[in-house]
Amino acid sequence: MPRLGTAGVLDVPKKLTVIRLRWLLVIICSYLLLSSQTTWLAPTFVHAFILVYIATNLALYFVDESLFDSTYFYSPIVVFDTFYVTVSLVISGQIATDFYLAYFLIIILSTIWQDFRGVIVIAILATILYGYFLFRTTLVHDPSVYLRIPFLFVISLFYGYFVQIVRFEKMLKEQAEQEAQDMAMVQTLSQTLPASLDYKQIIETVREKIGNVVRAGKLYIFIVAEAEDSSRGIIFEGEEGGNPVSKEIDLRQYPIVQECMRKRSPVIQRKVTSGLFAAAAQEEAQDLSFSFSTAVPIMFRSELHGVILLGFSEANRVLSSREIQFCQIVAFSTAIALSNAKKYEELQIAAKRRQLIAEQLAEANRLKSEFLANTTHELRTPIAAVVGYGDLLIQEVFGPLTDQQKNTMERLTQNARGMLGLVEDILDFSKLEKGEASLFVKQQEVGALLDELRKDLAPLESGKPLKVKYEIGEGVPSIKTDWGKLKRILLGLLNNAVKFTEKGEVKLSVLSAGHGEISFIVSDTGIGIPGEQIPLIFEKFRQLDGSTNRRYGGTGLGLTITKNLVDLLGGKIEVESEVGKGSTFKVTIPVASGEKPQRAVSDGVP
Repeated sequence: MPRLGTAGVLDVPKKLTVIRLRWLLVIICSYLLLSSQTTWLAPTFVHAFILVYIATNLALYFVDESLFDSTYFYSPIVVFDTFYVTVSLVISGQIATDFYLAYFLIIILSTIWQDFRGVIVIAILATILYGYFLFRTTLVHDPSVYLRIPFLFVISLFYGYFVQIVRFEKMLKEQAEQEAQDMAMVQTLSQTLPASLDYKQIIETVREKIGNVVRAGKLYIFIVAEAEDSSRGIIFEGEEGGNPVSKEIDLRQYPIVQECMRKRSPVIQRKVTSGLFAAAAQEEAQDLSFSFSTAVPIMFRSELHGVILLGFSEANRVLSSREIQFCQIVAFSTAIALSNAKKYEELQIAAKRRQLIAEQLAEANRLKSEFLANTTHELRTPIAAVVGYGDLLIQEVFGPLTDQQKNTMERLTQNARGMLGLVEDILDFSKLEKGEASLFVKQQEVGALLDELRKDLAPLESGKPLKVKYEIGEGVPSIKTDWGKLKRILLGLLNNAVKFTEKGEVKLSVLSAGHGEISFIVSDTGIGIPGEQIPLIFEKFRQLDGSTNRRYGGTGLGLTITKNLVDLLGGKIEVESEVGKGSTFKVTIPVASGEKPQRAVSDGVP
């Protein structure tokens, strides 16, 4: 493309070219005026006329170069020079009508001729023909008449040059507008195509955009089905405005597609007929016969996704570099869109697979929970009977027992009680998991709850060298809550504290937390919990020691049930622990369960 700031047709700066051409006009016009036989004008006027013309050309040397890049700058120059040349011809006299006709005809031809080389040819021919007829005449002419011969040539160059500049500027403007349109379309493609995750929508968009620019008779898009196997593919075809029709094919049966995939660059082929296809594909390839076709690879990050095939019925059709470049841009955007669509499809398949697995796991979990609930419900009655009859035997209701028999029955009853606790845990967890737990709220003093806890923990304390300490802080009010569930929470925490503490103390403190809340703090000097394990202890079936030969028994549901019951009462549970020093569990619940506690505000800060 010619550079801006040059004439385009002459590789010379515009300013210098214009000044040189005008010097030719100045010389010719000056000679015509000086050799004029006219007596009706004073010589002083003629000389002034020439000096003004010379001065205008000298002034151009001081004009900024950038002004010569605008076609609007040339209009006054051309009008001014046309006026001076015409006036010079009139003043010189002895100009026949035929010369004026030749003069204006040269100007007209120079303005309508498209190629500057053609303008030069016209200038040369006009000059030669005029000279030929001038020399053949028998009339006696003034010597200045022969100046008309180069005059026509200079006029042709002068006007032809300015016309070419205007055309060149117009061409640049059209190219800029076309490039702007192409960039706008490319920008639209880069936004719409990658955003689409549907194959048919992508194909329809590609067909529409390429059709607007390239105007192909047929457009086919071949998609590689699998990256590992480039022989299997899908072809999308269909008329404009209709839905793309897809079908599976063997890409090896289409040579132009194979060649494009192998070269990974655009392939152009003429006279494409069904005979060029493999025998298995000849019947399907009847519609793939074109006078001219182009295949463009669909590639993104060196991964080949397919080929765009354009078919043209015109045998002399030639794709411009702009059209090929546009097809490549569309192919690149298509590759991104297809890559996104493929990943989205894979994610959908994976999501459906995960959803199916989740549904299967949920069903298995439901069946497991139902089985546990039914089983434990059936176990609770006979185990409770064993505990009850064991207590009666220990109390010698059915007769006296020896010491050995009493010890045996105490161990039996203790183990049966532990088993009954496991069954109760599983039943409670099942109810909480199903959302079947409900609250039975009543107003009561805390002291009564502590008395019940002392009684229930007595059997567990009997085998330990410690006693649970209980304390109630000042200002602890009576509370309105579900006492059965609160007792279940505290009993579970105290059971764990006693179980995991070999020496030292276990203490339950009841304190007013303010803001309409009350806190129950269970602290011990037991084995403690590692810091990284604290977030995990409330997970169901989670135990710090999960081995089968662990020292401490249990189902791993105790703290899970505790946490769920605290949430049910509208409270929260906090844990602080250090290995070897013990643990502290703090349960805070509203004074009135079911009512949101009011936070006090002090000095405007909550």
